[in-house]
Amino acid sequence: MELLKDPAHFRHVLAALVLVSRLGDMGSTLIISPSLALEANPAVRRFSVPMLALGLAVVLLPYYHTGLAVAVLIASLLVTGHNLSRGWLAHALGEGEMSALFARAARRSTRARALGFTLGASGAVALAAAVLIVLSGPGAWGYWCALGMLGYALGLALHGSLFMLRLFRRIETEPV
Repeated sequence: MELLKDPAHFRHVLAALVLVSRLGDMGSTLIISPSLALEANPAVRRFSVPMLALGLAVVLLPYYHTGLAVAVLIASLLVTGHNLSRGWLAHALGEGEMSALFARAARRSTRARALGFTLGASGAVALAAAVLIVLSGPGAWGYWCALGMLGYALGLALHGSLFMLRLFRRIETEPV
């Protein structure tokens, strides 16, 4: 931890932490969905190689802006945690079975309910981020951490909602 606080090494340590967080995000995604069939982000699903390169390029962010790098670090760690929390299930069942499980659940629910839970989860994280933003104020490290949380919440809302909409469209067009 002293290395992180040492101004001579701060940017390098932050770059290493961003690298670890991005590898965690990408690695946990591939553990859950090797073919990216369950990936919520449509850009990652469609352009996996360029998105991988872009995802790793953010390792250079600490040399441009340390606050933004901290925000990316926090968001990536939260995505990694989210992915790993359901990774055991995806790993045990496999992509096909997970996809079928999502379809069965969607057939027993409604689009509005699925979107409500998705947006409720992201809203809770966004509210926590907003409280931290107000309490810490611009320029403080807590502010940048909170911006990372807010970015995660917005990503969860956007990509989670798109995933749900895609799932419900799929079950409406495929035979039962």
